[in-house]
Amino acid sequence: MYPGKVGRDHLGLGSVSSDQILPTLSPGINVLTIHPRYYSFYTFLLDEFWRHDRPRSRSAWVRFFRPREFIFSVGAYLCDRPEHGDLSTVVGGQKTAPLAARQLNAYDTACDYIKSDLGGYGLYYGSVIAELGLVYPGGPGFPYPVDVPTERGKEVAAAFRKAVENTTYYRIYFDKDDTQVPIGVIREYIRQACLCQLQTPQAPDRSLLLDIFLHGGARADARRGTFRLLLDIADQTQGHAIDEDAFRQLLYLQAAQGGATYDPQDVVLDTYRRWRLYQAREYYAFALNALWYHLCDWGLAQGGDIRPIPIARFWQYLETALDFAQLARRMAVPEPHLGVESSFRGLLDWLRGLVGAGAASFDMVCRFNAPIHEHRLYQLAMEDHSAPDIMVAGMITMLALLLLRFGRQEFWLQPEWAISRMGADGRLSLDGFIATMHRRLRSGDITISEIARWLYADYIILQHQLVATSKLPDNTFRFQREGDRLRFFNLPNSLGFMNSRFEALSTTLHELGLCGDFRRPDHPLTLDGRRFLAEGDL
Repeated sequence: MYPGKVGRDHLGLGSVSSDQILPTLSPGINVLTIHPRYYSFYTFLLDEFWRHDRPRSRSAWVRFFRPREFIFSVGAYLCDRPEHGDLSTVVGGQKTAPLAARQLNAYDTACDYIKSDLGGYGLYYGSVIAELGLVYPGGPGFPYPVDVPTERGKEVAAAFRKAVENTTYYRIYFDKDDTQVPIGVIREYIRQACLCQLQTPQAPDRSLLLDIFLHGGARADARRGTFRLLLDIADQTQGHAIDEDAFRQLLYLQAAQGGATYDPQDVVLDTYRRWRLYQAREYYAFALNALWYHLCDWGLAQGGDIRPIPIARFWQYLETALDFAQLARRMAVPEPHLGVESSFRGLLDWLRGLVGAGAASFDMVCRFNAPIHEHRLYQLAMEDHSAPDIMVAGMITMLALLLLRFGRQEFWLQPEWAISRMGADGRLSLDGFIATMHRRLRSGDITISEIARWLYADYIILQHQLVATSKLPDNTFRFQREGDRLRFFNLPNSLGFMNSRFEALSTTLHELGLCGDFRRPDHPLTLDGRRFLAEGDL
């Protein structure tokens, strides 16, 4: 067997969110494309490359690109504009931030500031810039050796050029590949070029980028819908700083710790429902990943990395880990008086009783102020990965809550339910879980222990074997089945949600000049933002 690797997404659940659901909800914006002005800057660099008399090759493009991205990166840490704030995620920042902090008299553009030969363009932005129609892809298999700006891209490049054309850097230093650029020259340049300056009314490229983000590329209507949803959240949470955790709570429970609340307007309701089902899948994936995480911890604690452990021993352990009484005490709610041989329906009845809701009203009643909900269980698990009652009984409870919320046909018939069907191709869809649970419950009385064993056998053990095998020759196994035994591997694991793209989306809205910075309590909508929320377009 090849040496073990850290790996991630060991049940294959996260890829459904990152590769299927989120591209449907926010096309053209991914986790790592935070700043919209990079779309202008990189398109400008491409246009400048093609305008100059240089060899038309990838190596020539790399030689042209790197010195200019380096100066831009250093400059972003030297910017003293009031709009800059604590702007983060600047490409190359690990090297350029310390260099900027040294306040050197001049900066050598030959600095090796990032491993990727095409920096942030090659790593993050190139594909989405092409997706939004600003460049034609180049390289092997394409007519051109490197990417080429489209006509729309040339307009954006010209607008960025207008912002910087009078700076000393552009007039004197920009054409030179290997040179020393004085710090004062960089400061003058970045005051016009910086990522933070896009939000200002005088930015020449702002209106073009705004139009491209609202209408460019495929599925622009979905992008506009998500922008409108976030502007509705921004408008209703004025006075409260909103981070990704609060965003998830507002989507799912319509309230968040700290006092923010959210009631979606009718004009964003369809988009809101899709995003809420995305978050439902995040809880579903988290519960299964936590069950998997606990099995790995248990196996190593039992010496499973030295000799394989009979699976029957883990089934015996589950009898003690399914401690709902301890879970209830931890959450300060009435005990359920449930044992491992209790009917699973008894767990559902206990949850309905805690919330004070029947089957039809459960989802509407089980919100932020309910004594138990998915986010409370998620927070418990993140605070203590080692407690069996949290990591087993708590995660079974989380799955039961999802079943109570979405286990009714009225949800399944809505168009947005397509989000919950994603992952049906071998990645454990939420729809498939709910349908299978219904079949099992209809087939007769089934105990909590039987449900737990089924989940571990089919959704944890088998699924991990399938996913890890699919990644070979990379060895990401954390345990392997050897007959009726499991052999464990002592490698690190992590637990948490996948990135929701909230930072990228909220930063994009802020830097496009539609609203304030979500990270600050004061993040009002601008006139453009208010008009867009009301009308759905600009």
